[in-house]
Amino acid sequence: MLYPVLLTTRRFLWLTALLVPLCGLLIVFIDQPLARFCHAHSAGLKPFFGGFTGAAEVVHEATMKTRLFGIPALFVALVLLYAVGRWLLKLPQASVFLVVVVAHLASVGTSNVLKGVVSRLRPEVLFSTGYPDWGFNYPHHAHAGSFPSTHTATFFSLFVPLALAFPRLSAPLLVVPVLIGVGRLVLEMHYLSDVLFSVWLVVLFTFLAGQLAHLPLVSGRHAALAEK
Repeated sequence: MLYPVLLTTRRFLWLTALLVPLCGLLIVFIDQPLARFCHAHSAGLKPFFGGFTGAAEVVHEATMKTRLFGIPALFVALVLLYAVGRWLLKLPQASVFLVVVVAHLASVGTSNVLKGVVSRLRPEVLFSTGYPDWGFNYPHHAHAGSFPSTHTATFFSLFVPLALAFPRLSAPLLVVPVLIGVGRLVLEMHYLSDVLFSVWLVVLFTFLAGQLAHLPLVSGRHAALAEK
């Protein structure tokens, strides 16, 4: 069976050429006006997005804090799905479950590191004390850590690889991460560029992990090595 390519190099480069410059434009022209719009008009949506995000956090934290053999239950479940899919059901998409593990760890870890390096103020500061620039390089501020969005990286990395591997299920699979991303704006925790950059991080690590998944050791000796 042939392992399906999740992201070809061409598609990855196109997404990078779109998302990275777009983030720069959003920072300069759109982030703060959009944040002000959300602040003025989305108060009624905050209970829904706050409750939805809280529920998603509870589920994710439970799967991470529950340990099996000292490993988070989420990762154990994904590895078991990979093993059953590859060796029992002979599914060509089975390696995607390992891609989820790698993309999730790399996306969340990188977003957390970048938060400390970039030290961007959150939109809530814009509506309290305010600040004169785009909010970057405030390392000692209590509300720095806006760029990028770790919530977005967390939930997109869990669902985007699956949506690529199972395109017929992509719409329902992406409901949770999209709502999380929108919620970060409504709840005034992040700017749009924070969210989109996290989406690009997930694209990056999904692409890289997908290349590893082509190795015969992972996907079997009949893995598809050629991209379309």
